[in-house]
Amino acid sequence: MRLTSASNRWTWAAAAAIAVLAATVLLGPAMRPSTATSHWDAPATTVNKQIDATDLYAFTSPERQDTVTIVANYIPFQAPHKPYQFDTDARYEVHIDNSGTGRAAVTYRWTFADKALPVPSFVRARERQAGPLDSLVEQSYTLTRLRDGKSEILVRDGYAAPTDLGGPGYAATRRKAVRDLPGGGKVFTGTAADPFYSDNRAVNLLRFGLPFFPVKTGVPMNVSALALQLPKSELALGGDPARNPVIGVWTTASRKSSALLGSGAAGYTQVSRLGNPNFNEVIIPLKRRDHFNTLRPDGDESGGLVVPSTLDPDQAKVVARQANVTAPPAPREDLEQIYLTGLSTRTGGPIKQDLNSHRLNQDAPRTAKAEELRLNLSTPVAAAPDKYGILKGDAQGYPNGRRLIDDVVTINLRMLLGEPAGRGAPGLIAEDNPAFLLKPITDSFPYLALPVTAAG
Repeated sequence: MRLTSASNRWTWAAAAAIAVLAATVLLGPAMRPSTATSHWDAPATTVNKQIDATDLYAFTSPERQDTVTIVANYIPFQAPHKPYQFDTDARYEVHIDNSGTGRAAVTYRWTFADKALPVPSFVRARERQAGPLDSLVEQSYTLTRLRDGKSEILVRDGYAAPTDLGGPGYAATRRKAVRDLPGGGKVFTGTAADPFYSDNRAVNLLRFGLPFFPVKTGVPMNVSALALQLPKSELALGGDPARNPVIGVWTTASRKSSALLGSGAAGYTQVSRLGNPNFNEVIIPLKRRDHFNTLRPDGDESGGLVVPSTLDPDQAKVVARQANVTAPPAPREDLEQIYLTGLSTRTGGPIKQDLNSHRLNQDAPRTAKAEELRLNLSTPVAAAPDKYGILKGDAQGYPNGRRLIDDVVTINLRMLLGEPAGRGAPGLIAEDNPAFLLKPITDSFPYLALPVTAAG
């Protein structure tokens, strides 16, 4: 999983960040989300960072290949040395569909509680120089598994690793936040360096149909991570990953609502949803993106939004004009395979590859069209992983799940223009432009780097 970054090259990263900031100022508020995949994917999440899912990853664990690692990152653009907390009035959930119905067979739910902490003296001294200190709060969490109509608490009073405020021994704090789960799994909850990176030209072409500096950069900020490492047998249909190897994954955040009429009890309303990177902000029309964040995958086929938007995305035409190529004509059955059904020769679509459709599960019923990040548990771990995944013949890469090294923005840009079903525009983004991860990925769970600090 290691992909080396240019260590501590803050001057270079700062220059890239300034360039992005300049574009934001020049192009206006609508351009704000130009620095990452699903960071700020809809108007409501733009102003509500705590429930904004930035990225979702799902891949076979390289050092424990009988397990799957799933990482759901929230709360984008966290400045170093500033404390950020999960919303204590929200539920953060990771869902697994193993039957292809669009319904979750297994859900893992985090809820959080605050614990006020005394502020260390070295932090007080620094903050007297830097400005007022935000409320410093440590959080605990409860992790619950929902399966077969039953709920089981897997972790009580779990430790969520806080922001690295510059004190000694933070690596030990990270280790404290990794917990074993019943049945052989692991969980990590807390702050980490944002692993997202991409070519800025690809980001701005894909999201806005605008040119930008062809520079690959990392995001020099942090995120709040929910990470699981789970046995494949816990996730596969019937507990049999050999017979039923494909799962679909998505993450949601739901916020506590006011008391329901006549019930006297508060409920939860889903306000964020993320499966495939870039799907909401590229495929779904702007005015419907908040609505998409309230939907469940089992309603995608009949809901009148997800399927039509995928078959004829307006952004494909915008990007094609800017790239001086011709976008494939609607209906885009290739995109339907990539995002809504998975790839299989059994679906009859233009991409003739048995990769990650639920139809590859021998015991699956009729499968639905549902937007999920699909992963084939039987795909071998690549000996030499390629950041362009399927576009370079790496079957383990995106869109067959998503690894931390996959350049998903460039992949999605090229798929929007017709790959791998057709020629597309493979030369649009320079492939020899090196990946710039601000901090290197680690070799073991949770794989995410320690939080970025002001010193790098």
